[in-house]
Amino acid sequence: MKAKRCLSLFLLPLFLLSGCQETNSSTSGNVSGGQKFSIICPKGAPAAAFARYGKDDFLELASAQQVRSAFTTAEKDFIVFDSVNGLKLSGGNYRLVRMVTFGNLYVVSTGHDEDSILEDEDTIFSYGEGLVPDLAFKAVHEGVTPDHYGSDVSATSAVMTSGLFEGKEIDYVISSYPPIFPAMKVNPSLTVHENVAVAFGEKYHTDGFPQAGLFIRNTLEEDAQSAEAISAFLEAFDQDVDDLIKGGENAVSTLEAYGSIEEQADRFGFNADVLSAIQKDNGLAFLESEKNPSLEEFGIFQDMFDYPVSEKHLSSFYPKG
Repeated sequence: MKAKRCLSLFLLPLFLLSGCQETNSSTSGNVSGGQKFSIICPKGAPAAAFARYGKDDFLELASAQQVRSAFTTAEKDFIVFDSVNGLKLSGGNYRLVRMVTFGNLYVVSTGHDEDSILEDEDTIFSYGEGLVPDLAFKAVHEGVTPDHYGSDVSATSAVMTSGLFEGKEIDYVISSYPPIFPAMKVNPSLTVHENVAVAFGEKYHTDGFPQAGLFIRNTLEEDAQSAEAISAFLEAFDQDVDDLIKGGENAVSTLEAYGSIEEQADRFGFNADVLSAIQKDNGLAFLESEKNPSLEEFGIFQDMFDYPVSEKHLSSFYPKG
């Protein structure tokens, strides 16, 4: 049994990291009748769904640790986070109101494995040990354990680009978009070996697996005077997700208008050119509202991912079909 190493633990998918400034939570978006809702979301994949708010200070694109802490302080109206851990952290403060992404995970080959067959003897770099990406990969590849873990998906970028970790060759990297796209531009030896969501779906008869979720603060949901504004906000969110699934034309235009390529990447974790290329095939795995799993459909993930979902965890605004 070879030694397995870990840099640190935390999140997901779909997620690139870095901090921004926090804003107060009580006033909204340009789609919610003048009432502003504060939003905190990790940089990276899910941030594309909030591109329309890119210039607004009520949108905070932050590190995974900052997003995690937001569940405890309960100051934000909406939080985007790894749905499994979000449910565990929600306490009595938040409910799941939308699934955002549903299977943005890939095995990338560095070209070092001579037989191109993924097995436990190969040297594998991954991220988020014990969290959804790790659990999904292991559910597909039983008996295969990554050798090294980064703290988050951004840690995979340097490994994909060089094909090395701590000076030693890596055979496969488990990663997500957007980081995969620029890495493949730099390192022509990289190839996508497997779409984990597709492999997971074939094995367990699903359309993928739950990743990022959008959570709503209970006290906001229970405020009857905010119901119309919440509905407008979620309608805009659903429209933006549909746009991304179809290629992201509106999101790309919004990013292009935000500023320079560097400013776009600093704010969102990617730029408009990357988003356009990735979303030709919905590479970020956004999930339309009508395909959000019912409580019964969540059942397959409850034991596999220790998914603590029940009726009380779902918002009254959650699309229940």
